[in-house]
Amino acid sequence: MKPNLPHLDAVVIPCRDLARQRAFYERILEGAQTEARAGWTRFDLGQVSIALRARGDALFPREGLPGVMLAFRLDSRDEVERWHRRLLMAQVAVLDPPSRLPSGEFALHAADPEGNVLCLFAA
Repeated sequence: MKPNLPHLDAVVIPCRDLARQRAFYERILEGAQTEARAGWTRFDLGQVSIALRARGDALFPREGLPGVMLAFRLDSRDEVERWHRRLLMAQVAVLDPPSRLPSGEFALHAADPEGNVLCLFAA
């Protein structure tokens, strides 16, 4: 019998500047339910949450950890295009404009203020 796989609840992003990262994700994830406590902020995205956590403890030292890529599946190519315009209007650094990937998916890549990558894609 195959064991039940654990359910991914959250992706935690270590932050040097928690206030700046929180402002960025509040702007991009407009409407997401947010919970904040000392040293971290959590954005509820349904099945999975994004949690921002200040660097500076044993789990996340001030420096030395690589960034992450967050991949968001969208419903259509048109939605990827809408997000592209939204990110540009919000003055977000778009690394790669919407284009077809070798896998056949249509995607764009952007960066948050600390260099983590956001991938927005549709099949």
